Amino acid sequence: MANGMSSESPTPSSQAETYAPSQTSLQSQSHSFHSFGEYSQFLRSAVADEESLQVGESLQVLAVQIEALVGMLQLPGGERPPLALTLINLVGDLRTHRALLLGLGPDWHNFFEFDAHFVALNHFRILVTQWAMEAAPPRFGMPALTDFDLAAWRVLGAGSLLLDVYEQSRKAAAAADEEFAAPTVWGRWSAWWALRTRRQKVVLQEGRRGRRKSD
Repeated sequence: MANGMSSESPTPSSQAETYAPSQTSLQSQSHSFHSFGEYSQFLRSAVADEESLQVGESLQVLAVQIEALVGMLQLPGGERPPLALTLINLVGDLRTHRALLLGLGPDWHNFFEFDAHFVALNHFRILVTQWAMEAAPPRFGMPALTDFDLAAWRVLGAGSLLLDVYEQSRKAAAAADEEFAAPTVWGRWSAWWALRTRRQKVVLQEGRRGRRKSD
């Protein structure tokens, strides 16, 4: 499992940059999300068992907070509310999500996507912590919208891939178990009836072959 802690501390930008709408689109191997609404809809449809449900709900909590912060950063400079408290709350939820990941069963930890999500999560948590310090008085700094948006979508995108891979693996394992499962009473009866029917046909065909035309 990746420890997720980087030896270098990224330096966030304190000046807002021009927002690029394309940064809000997540292009992944199997999904393309163009809004937080599409992302939440995927999470609701992707989960099945208890652990994936918990992961999906935790990612939704993060997505809601991230969407709120993106909205705040899109406001004109003079209209932006203080960000420090909101960023600190996001750090707390990122830590909660990290603890949830560490408590998942061993099946989750075997995927490459788990390590990718874990590393992206820790990187984003470090950035948000630094941004919260920059946003505190008397500096009242703020992250560049494009930097925040890109780092956030890396976490959410890696999380969606992890959920997808886990669910596909779980379904494949269930299908394999069903294929090799012991036959039911109905299955055994159906197999016996099919064998009996084939034998009757063979007997009838052999009987017809042994008859003479004069019989």
